[in-house]
Amino acid sequence: MFAFALRAGLAAALLASTPAALAQYKLDLVEIMRLFFLAEHAAKQCLKPDQQTWARFEANRRIVVVRSTQEMLKRKPGATVRQVSEWYARSTVPVMEHMDAIIRTKGCGDPRIQDLLRRFEIQANLQF
Repeated sequence: MFAFALRAGLAAALLASTPAALAQYKLDLVEIMRLFFLAEHAAKQCLKPDQQTWARFEANRRIVVVRSTQEMLKRKPGATVRQVSEWYARSTVPVMEHMDAIIRTKGCGDPRIQDLLRRFEIQANLQF
C-alpha cells in the first residue's frame, strides 16, 4: 500500500489539518475518511485495543468524518448529510467484504491487513 514515509507524511498532514498539507500527499479528506473506516474494520477483526485506544481512535474518526462530510457536501451541491452517509456506506461495504475474505483465507498476518492495523495505531494516536 503506502510506504512508511508516506504514512508518516500523511500523519503529519493530518496533524497539520490544513487542506494545503493534505493536498501535498494527494489524499483528500474523503480518502482519509475511507482509510479510517477500513483501519477500524481491520482492528475490530484482528486487534484487541484497550478502551482508551478505541476512545482516541473514535474521537479522531469523528473529526475526520465531519470534515470529509463537509467536503463531500461542497463537491455535491444539493446533497444532504444523509445522502453522503449512505454513499460512504455503499462505497465501503464491498471493500470490507473483501477484507473479511482475506482475513478468512490468509489471516490477520496478511500484509494488507497488517498495513491497516498499523494505520489504526497511527490514527488512534493522532492529536488534532
